[in-house]
Amino acid sequence: MSYDPFGISSLSGYGNSFWQVNRVASGVVIILIYLAIVIIFGVIISSFISKIYRDQDTWLTPISGRIVSFFEKIIGEGSERQMKFREYFLTLLFFNAAAGVISFIFIFYQRDFPFAFANNHMTVSLTFNTVSSFLTNTNLQHYSNPFDLSYLSQTFVITGLMFLSAGTGFAASMAFIRGILQDKGTIGNFYHDFLVSIFYLILPLTLLVTVILIISGIPETTLSYISVQPVFSSVTYRVPLGSVATLEAIKNIGTNGGGFYGANAAFPFENPNWFTNITEFTSFLLIPLGSIIALGRVFSNRRFMVMLVSVLMIFFVFTAFLTFYGEITGIPSLSTLGVIYNGNMVGKETAIGIAGSSIFSIGATITSTGASNAILAAYSPAGLLGNLVNLLINDPVGGIGTGVLNIFTSVIFTVFIASLMVGKLPELMSIKIGSKEIKYSTLSLITHPLLIIIPLGVTLMIPSIMASFTNPKPDAITELLYEFATSASNNGSEVGGFLTNQVYFNVLDGIIMILGRYVIMGFQLKIADLFSNKKPKVEIGKSIDTGSFYFGLMLLGVMLLVGLLSFFPILALGPILSWARAFEQSIWMVIR
Repeated sequence: MSYDPFGISSLSGYGNSFWQVNRVASGVVIILIYLAIVIIFGVIISSFISKIYRDQDTWLTPISGRIVSFFEKIIGEGSERQMKFREYFLTLLFFNAAAGVISFIFIFYQRDFPFAFANNHMTVSLTFNTVSSFLTNTNLQHYSNPFDLSYLSQTFVITGLMFLSAGTGFAASMAFIRGILQDKGTIGNFYHDFLVSIFYLILPLTLLVTVILIISGIPETTLSYISVQPVFSSVTYRVPLGSVATLEAIKNIGTNGGGFYGANAAFPFENPNWFTNITEFTSFLLIPLGSIIALGRVFSNRRFMVMLVSVLMIFFVFTAFLTFYGEITGIPSLSTLGVIYNGNMVGKETAIGIAGSSIFSIGATITSTGASNAILAAYSPAGLLGNLVNLLINDPVGGIGTGVLNIFTSVIFTVFIASLMVGKLPELMSIKIGSKEIKYSTLSLITHPLLIIIPLGVTLMIPSIMASFTNPKPDAITELLYEFATSASNNGSEVGGFLTNQVYFNVLDGIIMILGRYVIMGFQLKIADLFSNKKPKVEIGKSIDTGSFYFGLMLLGVMLLVGLLSFFPILALGPILSWARAFEQSIWMVIR
């Protein structure tokens, strides 16, 4: 029996399986609808974000402006006191470090505070991992949520860090844009930028999404749990409750991703139906994509913006359909059993389906959100590969603020390569790009793969650590690669397949998350500092048209080469080999 990629041949009793063919087609349509919705909302919010980037008043200024001014008076800081790179970045680091220390103490001693369960005790390494994760906008969870965290920790510490990390990221992007637009040698005031990020953008959107989610049926209550007794059973179960809608809103708006429940968005209290699935998907792409689209207004260069969005959409569409293909085809051996096989539904919610799960996971990995509405460990090798590609390229659309920083780093490097090819000096936004900008953009680009490859190679040589992996070697390599890739890209989604809550991974992942966040951000802000010292900001004769189709192709090539070429041997030994094994393809026969 020949292999049918969509399992249609196994359904011969259903009138040529017309409904099955439609099911595949409908999945494609669903994915395109999701993409269309997020682009529409991204365009809508881009005008508002562009005004924030240009330090202009918005319709929220009468309210948000007063709140920002109030806090600035309390701390004695404001936009009138501009900072150079060193002060801005050190302020950012100290502000985050102070929040991290306070959060560590609070979580480690949470049993001594109100609203704590009997088992609300976390080890030193797990506390370090948790604080590092939420502080860096990663939200990787090595604990069983919500019982390992008290409701007080969940409501104030975790949610607070979600706001802080999102505000820090967008503030950094404000500083970067300001460095390009101005030539004063300063990049802004971190405290002002952080407050503007929170009260002009993140908090209003979080409140809006919270209301929508509550109306959709997601809990928002002070009750600790609800008692449930199943039919024909004498056992009573306690289902945890709490401020789920609030955490879910900032989790997505802030591109955080950590769920109130261990099952994340696969749990019905976090994501009960198709409407909440679309809402959450749109909310975690809203600011990152809207920020990229806003660049057209910020730099008065619509063609440049269209080029960037087109490149990102190529990644989005390719990885989404790769994952959908992997999940809709499922495991070939099952289609030969003579049963109705509609694709790989293992670990997925029937209310969401394969298409809704595939596009959700890709949206979460193409940004730094990392939320999940299905079990990634149950994905097929091809389905998992689509998500892994995004992580290895360092979340192409990025998180709040970091997406703008990352895409500009790639653009600067591409301008340099393209300029060498035509024999002219590199230039971007009428600013000459020198050796220092190239150095820091290169350091930023190579730091990400180094943070993945080095720990991966070391870990593979430690037998005691590898003994905790339960799957075959190719799958184990994939799981380990995914673990370090999600940490380095500050994504937070996880495949698992091994004991994650052990001292080795708690500490190592925590260090990788911190370096992946602040070292790369430091390089990128240094580039902004270099731009801010360049004069004049006038047209000096463009050597490269950064809005052209050909530049877009080159940018796409650079992102693929830099992001994936370093990982190809690992991919060949991990997910690609697993894919070949599962499908019994000729590649596997040659290798064997």
